[in-house]
Amino acid sequence: MICFNEVKLDRGNYSCGKPGCNYVVHMNCVLEDDELYKVIEEEKQCEELYEKSMQSSIIRFIEMNEARKATTIQHFSHQHYLVLADKMEEEIDRKCDECMLSISTLFYYCLECPFFLHKTCAELPRIKQHWFRQSNAILLFKGFLECNFCDQRCSGFFYYIGGWEMCLRCAKVADIIKCEGHQHFFFIDFKYREKCNGCGKRCSNGAFRCGKCRFALDFGCLKLPHSTLHKIDEHKLKLTYDDDKEQIYCDICERQRDPSLWYYSCSICDTSAHPECVLRQFPFVNDGVTFPSYYHNHHHDLKFFRKVEGYLECFHCGKLCQEEILKCEESTCDNIIHCECSD
Repeated sequence: MICFNEVKLDRGNYSCGKPGCNYVVHMNCVLEDDELYKVIEEEKQCEELYEKSMQSSIIRFIEMNEARKATTIQHFSHQHYLVLADKMEEEIDRKCDECMLSISTLFYYCLECPFFLHKTCAELPRIKQHWFRQSNAILLFKGFLECNFCDQRCSGFFYYIGGWEMCLRCAKVADIIKCEGHQHFFFIDFKYREKCNGCGKRCSNGAFRCGKCRFALDFGCLKLPHSTLHKIDEHKLKLTYDDDKEQIYCDICERQRDPSLWYYSCSICDTSAHPECVLRQFPFVNDGVTFPSYYHNHHHDLKFFRKVEGYLECFHCGKLCQEEILKCEESTCDNIIHCECSD
């Protein structure tokens, strides 16, 4: 189940020894990259690896309900206790501080400050085995990093895997996956360097490739939000995978759009737009996050803000700043820069 080609059982292969599991792979596929496998001499080594992967992010259960569900917890990343809830008190698009995706299901929140975690994110192991490398994946809380897989700049939590930093959206992707935009299963191909069918860009970090046809997706497209809000439309925009129109334009930038590539749309209002126009440059970064000086051309650290009040000019280009800005908070500086001017 690595290359999706037939495995002839009368020849050498590797298979899972667990009863009822039919996972089987070619020997050459397993041994192709020595960073992707680890030789286990004894069963005890497997047990030790499993025990390490069970280190929970929840340090302590403070309160439990009658169903033995933790209603108040202490999480390793936060100084205050977190309380379980199933809906927001206000109708706002609040994001999880761990994976930076919208809160929609059970979540934990802080009573003392604006900190929110999906219940599933709060329960992620601090150390785990990940299919990408055989070295342990260690969960770290970082203010701001660039994911080495989807190339998105993100705030929140990352798994550190043998020198690679992986955002939680990428970390949740299995090595074999089904995607809503395609009828077949995908498998990871580290050597793939052709174009991604979602965005049309060349894949620099490998891709998830279809086992039955030439369809492939990079990490960035595979983890695009299925729906999102944008001021151009009163409804949620849904990620859409094909378009039967011959000539179409993005309703945000008003440039022509390739109908063969993925886009966001509203079927009620007939709105359509490029994913990068809808999500903008930093969809997975929290307000107030500090951008270190080496990420931009300014000599001080800058803080990120999604929206700005008033009519302020960009220090670099002189145009008005309205959305996605970097602000210097040094008392002697106080400069404001468009994010696109910072590179």
